[in-house]
Amino acid sequence: MAEETKKFQRKTVLVKRALQLKYIGMVFLSVLVASLIVGGDVYYSLSRVMLTECPSSIDRVIQFNSVLMVKIALYLGLMLLISLYVSHRFAGPIYRFEKSAQTVGEGDLTHRVSLRIGDELMELQEEFNGMVSGLQALVQKDRNLVKRLSERLDDVSKRLPESADVCRREIKDLKVELEHLTRSFKV
Repeated sequence: MAEETKKFQRKTVLVKRALQLKYIGMVFLSVLVASLIVGGDVYYSLSRVMLTECPSSIDRVIQFNSVLMVKIALYLGLMLLISLYVSHRFAGPIYRFEKSAQTVGEGDLTHRVSLRIGDELMELQEEFNGMVSGLQALVQKDRNLVKRLSERLDDVSKRLPESADVCRREIKDLKVELEHLTRSFKV
């Protein structure tokens, strides 16, 4: 189990750069706008009350503004790191699905998607692997049918009279075509 976990350790944080940067940008802007609206309103209301009630507290308001700017910068940096982490949890599985779809598209029906524990899209992993298993079963069924048909063609070919060489060649050609029917799939 430890080796399996190590096998799927991602070294690259931006696995799907465009997708992750778009996601980070959307999250960052959403939080920033919400924070500016709520925080701006609270700040305006509080500073107005403070300056109205105690006009001599202007120095404290200026000091508060300095501390507030530093805190905002730290919060935005933290928000960027959190959105990068969350985007990584989505982008990694999406990347693995893309690679798996390419492998299956090339005909390897033995391939399965294997995500890390804690990654998103685990339900999609189960569905994808079930789909590939279903395809593998269908191709195997077709291969079994091809084998049975080839055997029947051999039997028919053996029962033909010696003078039916043309029919035998045609049967042999049909048999070769049948055997290549699902050859491009790895099952």
